Amino acid sequence: MTKQYPNASWARPTGIVWLLFFVASGLSEVFFRMAGISGISVVSGDGASIASTLATHQDAFRAGFAFSLILIVLYAALMALFYRLLRPVNATLALAALLLSVIALTVQAFGAVPQAAAFSLATGASSLQAFSDSQTYGLMLFLFRLYSQAYTVALIFWGPFWLLIAYLVYRSTFFPPLLALPLALEGLGALTLLWPPLAAIFPFAIVGGIAELVFMVWLLVRGVDEQRWQERGGDTRGALFA
Repeated sequence: MTKQYPNASWARPTGIVWLLFFVASGLSEVFFRMAGISGISVVSGDGASIASTLATHQDAFRAGFAFSLILIVLYAALMALFYRLLRPVNATLALAALLLSVIALTVQAFGAVPQAAAFSLATGASSLQAFSDSQTYGLMLFLFRLYSQAYTVALIFWGPFWLLIAYLVYRSTFFPPLLALPLALEGLGALTLLWPPLAAIFPFAIVGGIAELVFMVWLLVRGVDEQRWQERGGDTRGALFA
């Protein structure tokens, strides 16, 4: 008979970390919007106007940038908790998903570098005396778009990640199988970014947001069937990577 350890799966703490990620993500975008840009869509428009708005709302950009880094840390913690939660189903696939998340988060983190450089140009912190104002603004927009490209590449890596997570949830027995469906749709939606015409007609942001929200709420409200989780080999007395 398997000895029971209530809440050993850390399901609800996983949901709490996920909720904190959603809060940080929302705050990041709100502050970025206040500064006249976006952290989730391509920055476009008149370079001089964008630079002027950024220069006027520097604190808003800095707050948005800080929250964008915090949410990366929170998502990294969430991925470790996902591994902890789903490892009993298939340790190899859970590890593969964890590695995909590391790649995606690394790409996204490096993408913050050109975003910070663009802000530096917009506010005059980095002076390019050999460049005219129009050339400086053009370079600023290029750097913002470089960040957007990095963000898109990161999203593509989330495609196979969510497909693996959906499969593990479906095979878990401690989650309802239907919970895997929206996660699989999110994974397929991320992969449409490989072909922009398809991505343009697939509401990836909406599908992905709904999928993650449903899973997060389930973890917060219902958690997992702890007995079945432990019967699958998840009984590790609370150790995260045991």
